[in-house]
Amino acid sequence: MVTQKGKGGIKHQMLQETIAEYFRKQGKFAQIEANIGKNIDVLVIDNDKTIGIEVQLSTKHCLQVTEDFKLGCDEVWIVCENEKLLRNIMNILQKNLASELFARTKFRVADDFITKEV
Repeated sequence: MVTQKGKGGIKHQMLQETIAEYFRKQGKFAQIEANIGKNIDVLVIDNDKTIGIEVQLSTKHCLQVTEDFKLGCDEVWIVCENEKLLRNIMNILQKNLASELFARTKFRVADDFITKEV
């Protein structure tokens, strides 16, 4: 599969590629910077479920998940490089998203997508 170049800084792009590759290894469709009416960091199709993945390195654009849902994502995953930022974003979204959208939002740290060989 041809790899699409992500947007943002090198750390953001590396996380996009790591996440996309994680899902591709599971046999799922994953596209970096997929345009669903706006660009989404990684789009994953898992059977009949559309998952929009937003890589967040700060709290700056975390409320964009509302738009992801409006444009057809069944779930939106927020991926952060550390737990502290993840908790901050989770708190912001819990206060600002409708409860049914918050329930469809998943929170992960980047390490969740790094496969560790034993």
